[in-house]
Amino acid sequence: MNSIKGKVVLITGASKGIGLATAQKFADKGANLVLVARSKDLLQSIGTKIKEQYGINILCIPADLSISNQVERVFEELKSHFGRLDILINNAGRGIFNYIENGSVKEWKEVIDLNITGLIQCTHLASKIMIPQRSGHIVNISSVAGRVGIPGWSVYCATKWAVVGFSESIRKELIKYNIRVTVIEPGVVATQWGENMPEEWIRSRGSMKALKAEDIAEAIYYVVSQPDYVSVNELLIRPTEQER
Repeated sequence: MNSIKGKVVLITGASKGIGLATAQKFADKGANLVLVARSKDLLQSIGTKIKEQYGINILCIPADLSISNQVERVFEELKSHFGRLDILINNAGRGIFNYIENGSVKEWKEVIDLNITGLIQCTHLASKIMIPQRSGHIVNISSVAGRVGIPGWSVYCATKWAVVGFSESIRKELIKYNIRVTVIEPGVVATQWGENMPEEWIRSRGSMKALKAEDIAEAIYYVVSQPDYVSVNELLIRPTEQER
């Protein structure tokens, strides 16, 4: 397996859940981190703790990735601080539970702007750094919801299906530049993810032994640490008890 020590890794949605677990895992392996999340205070606190514990070079950038000029600012600060990017982990995302007859354009747009448009823009700007390097790895976090439709999560499912299709398309585009692309599709993970979830939905998942955020962090580390000639294109991870 390849070492990621000294590599520059950008992680979006880094203040909690899968993003935070991945930041801690990668810091432990000696990577230098660019952490992005909306909460400035929480992000700075996390960055300070990780730097003190692991002694790595870390840059924390508070930003809302659903807003185009804030995405641009993230990459400007990244280039100014590190001058390169080795791994992009597109983890930031939102899911709002609602049946289609009760939704709103505002709600749909918020989810789509982050889960699809923000992810695409991050990938676009990362590719402009990675292509001249002739190296890099892009990891897009999709979901089981990108494989099967789930009532109440129709818009979220749509965005995660889009991430799968986008990932496969850019993988073919970027092969010639020695840039690898992986899409990771977690099943039920025990995090604070999800908004507006009804009690019956929460209860229906209550008895299942869910994945932990650290499990997904391990999977992300596995795919990026493979030898250069090995490309893990897609990784679906579900709790043993989860059927679909």
